[in-house]
Amino acid sequence: MSYNVENLFDCVDDPLTQDEAFLPEATRHWTPYRYWNKLHAIARAITAAGEDRAPDFVALCEVENDSVIRDLTRRSPLRTARYDYLVTSSADPRGIDVALLYKPTTFKPFAHQALRLPQDRLPEGQHVRDMLLVSGLLHTGDTLHLFVLHLPSRLNGKQSERLRRCVVQHLCEAIDSLHDMHPRPYIVAMGDYNDTPHSKALRPLIEQQRMVCITEHLEGSYRYQGRWEQIDHIYLSPALLTPTDSTSLHLAPQGALNFAPEFLTEPEPLYGGHRPLRTYNGMRYQGGTSDHLPVCFDLLFRW
Repeated sequence: MSYNVENLFDCVDDPLTQDEAFLPEATRHWTPYRYWNKLHAIARAITAAGEDRAPDFVALCEVENDSVIRDLTRRSPLRTARYDYLVTSSADPRGIDVALLYKPTTFKPFAHQALRLPQDRLPEGQHVRDMLLVSGLLHTGDTLHLFVLHLPSRLNGKQSERLRRCVVQHLCEAIDSLHDMHPRPYIVAMGDYNDTPHSKALRPLIEQQRMVCITEHLEGSYRYQGRWEQIDHIYLSPALLTPTDSTSLHLAPQGALNFAPEFLTEPEPLYGGHRPLRTYNGMRYQGGTSDHLPVCFDLLFRW
């Protein structure tokens, strides 16, 4: 499961980041009650997405720090899922990071790293969020490599597109390194890409059969001015789509889906239809979960 949880901030001021908008005394009045309500809402979404069991892996975008993930996995209703987790610590001005929740009974990491784009590959004064790469063993004995990423937003037009292209190039280099080490690696790259799969910025991911996007035909995970856009994606290495007699892991036939139960959406009065139920609508608190829908998929294995 991949989910942009939209501004999961705690209520404590971090003097090293620009988190002032999410403090009790700020305009939004981000109080402990609202914080814990959001944690419970996220826990509900994750649990519901797994139906009879919580997902084995959950990639989260827009989390402030290790503390909010600890609260989510240890002090919310999600604690019964017994997740372990890994979190980046990016140079993002607002302190926004990505995290991976995983079940240690299913997946045992043997290596992880935050992939930071070298500053000399970025325009002067610009920063992008670190990517998280986690490699581990499944209970089948297979090695799985998981990337979690949150690409720059589209607010600044061409400048933001250039930043996304820089990050994607860095991601492609990391993926190519894994391909060099193993002829058919199992790789999953998921998160908020802030772009469509056929955009100029994301196109290198699917070139030379590097990866395959399994979310490109979905209706949309994010709604802007009444129009759905699929900007949350899951990319798989070809080995996960073309199983052979010697492989044990592959994508389920139903592929990927956007998880959109009623409790994660609300009617959209201006454009009609429904949209994700956000925590805030502008400055008005409405108690929702996120402006994105979660994206889910199943991997099947055989012993």
